[in-house]
Formats: sequence, structure tokens, C-alpha cells
Amino acid sequence: MIPKLIHYCWFGPQPLPAATRQYIASWRQFLPDYQIQLWNEHNFDYQANAYTRSAYAAGKYAFVADVCRIQALYQHGGIYLDTDVQMIASFDPFLHHHCFTGFEQGMNPYTRELTCNPQAGVMGCEAGSILMQDIWQQYQNLEFNPQQLITINQLFKQIYQKHGIILNDQRQEIPGYVCVYPSDYFMAKNAYTHELNRTANTVCIHHYDGTWLNDSKGINQLKRRILNTLRTTLGARNSQKLIALLKRKNR
Repeated sequence: MIPKLIHYCWFGPQPLPAATRQYIASWRQFLPDYQIQLWNEHNFDYQANAYTRSAYAAGKYAFVADVCRIQALYQHGGIYLDTDVQMIASFDPFLHHHCFTGFEQGMNPYTRELTCNPQAGVMGCEAGSILMQDIWQQYQNLEFNPQQLITINQLFKQIYQKHGIILNDQRQEIPGYVCVYPSDYFMAKNAYTHELNRTANTVCIHHYDGTWLNDSKGINQLKRRILNTLRTTLGARNSQKLIALLKRKNR
């Protein structure tokens, strides 16, 4: 059984935003008998691993959290949540798994086709999970390069492909390894368009707030979201025409 233990990470000098505190309040509301464990610089030794040491020195705290979540789950078991995840139901029906996670949906900005990808913002396991061990081993051999960042989702994708898990947003299970649920269970919001797909299956919603970004990166993320919305609404070619027209008018 997966223990009733929620892990979350917060590294760096910035305080928890008000929105994050509201999301954590939803955890307490729907998971009242779960222990909640915060991981940060004071209880996670980021200096012990070359990858996290370099990531922390570069101020890339989200990449420190990527490793921290894997270590916490492998050592203690429980459920990891990103700080912008809102609970709307309980995880109790999933605690029988050895390990569970889910897909997330995105969109190709040029073809406007929906995409399906691994995610690491909501996942749970028993201590000693083989999947978490596999991901942890990847980080032991990975060099942190700020110019060529490799996300934790990319590592999950490599592992999934190795084990024959198909990125099709359908429930798939490898007994004793992982059960991967469709996106509407844990990732009911599209990662690219932010369109909500809440269903009777939905347990939580990942809002993709990017709370770990600094101000300049937050502005850049907002720009990307605006461009994504234009591409989704107008199509790639028409959105580029509109952007070019706006640039000419602002000269």
C-alpha cells in the first residue's frame, strides 16, 4: 500500500505565493488524514549530488526539485504533488498500486494536434519503487547543462518507451512497476492550451502556474502562453501574420 504521505518541494529564496497556499489548503481539505511533507534546502542535501549541486548554483530550483521528489518517493513512498496542483477528490482509491502516475495532454503549436506526454507533477508509489529507482539512476549519470536542459518528463518518456508504454492517453499498467492513468484523472488541464477537461474521473487539476519562475521568466512564460493561444485560435500561419502586423505598427 502507498502510505498517506504527500511530498512537495520549494527551493530558493522566494516565499510561497498566495495561490500555492490555497492549493495546499485544498490538499488538507480533501486529504485530511494524509501527512504533508515539505522538502527544501534544510532537509534535502542538494550538495550530495553533482546534478542538484550545479542546478542549485545556477538558480534552476525546479531541476533540484525534480531529483528531490524522486528521492523522497523512493525512500519514503507516498504521493508527490507540484505546488500548483488543486485537489478535488481523494487519492484513497489509488493507494493499492505499487506505483501510479498519469499522462498529460498538450498541443502541437503548428499542426494544432493534441499530444500526449508523461508528467511528473502528480505521482505516487510505495517505498523502493522500481520506476523511481530507474529515474534516480538516470540522474546519477546526468550532467546539468543550463544551455541544454533535460526535463524530468523527458526521462520518464525514455523509461516508458523502454518498457513499451504507449503515449496514447489510455490506462496502461505494468504489474509491479507502474499504472499510468489517462490525463483526465490527475492532469485535467491541457499543458499547452490550459483548456480544462474535468470529468467524473478527475481527482486533481494541475494549473501550470510556473510558481518556480522568477519575474523575467514569468513574463516570458506569459508571452509564450499568448502566442500559444493565438496559434490555437487562428492557426500557425494566420497567427504569424498577425504578429508581423503588430510588430510593424509598433515600430
